[in-house]
Amino acid sequence: MDLGIAGRTALICGASRGIGSAIADALGNEGCRLLLIGRGADALAAKAGELAERGVEVAVETGDMNDLTLYARAAARAADRFGPVDIAIFNGFSPPPGGALEVSAVDFERAHHQLVICFAALVAAVAPAMRCRRWGRIVTIGSNVARQPFRTEQDTAYVLANTARIAALGLSKTLANELAVDGITVNTILTGAIATETAMSWAAARAAEMGTTSDAFIARFIDERVPMRRMGLPTEIASLAAFLCSDQAGYTTGDSILCDGGVVAGV
Repeated sequence: MDLGIAGRTALICGASRGIGSAIADALGNEGCRLLLIGRGADALAAKAGELAERGVEVAVETGDMNDLTLYARAAARAADRFGPVDIAIFNGFSPPPGGALEVSAVDFERAHHQLVICFAALVAAVAPAMRCRRWGRIVTIGSNVARQPFRTEQDTAYVLANTARIAALGLSKTLANELAVDGITVNTILTGAIATETAMSWAAARAAEMGTTSDAFIARFIDERVPMRRMGLPTEIASLAAFLCSDQAGYTTGDSILCDGGVVAGV
């Protein structure tokens, strides 16, 4: 299927590894010109070099994604190199675990800043130019805990993500309503157990708390929680993201789409 986005400019957050890296591959393969954002300069440069070797036009903007000024700088750099941003992927934050009576007000503020305020800053940086051209695609990489919060007795204490990811969905839905008239779509992909470095680190930490191995923890988690009985692949998230960024997905907006192997039980 021709997604109709060759020549579009895409800004991708957290692009040096995991899901962000897979999305960079998918959009690069569709002919998009890419501006990659990440904190690790070496990893980001390596990813950009890999893409460039395949003929993808790519540039990078290194910085801490907690810094609200980063998004405007990245959008400006993309515009200077390739033209205004057409596609924006918000990805890269995972709040730490913790119970409701264990985390602090500062922890809540940090999670809200990362998942809501930083997302708002990205949209503020890219939406005006999208409005002028009456075309845009904004996709956030979220978590299925926004639809079915983790419960401490079954999974792990995860109050920060349970809370802030729901707030992020509220922002995404509101933005979708406001920007739809300008031809801009805003959607969220709700991931589950995806085989990334971040997920493996999370599993290792939970396994240590339980006095077991990472492999044993993952096997039990998948067997008890995931109907497909396997972890998802970053490429599977990336393929969905690429479609949501396409011309063909122009009538889908304000949605939160599960890609979690059937974990969430709600209709």
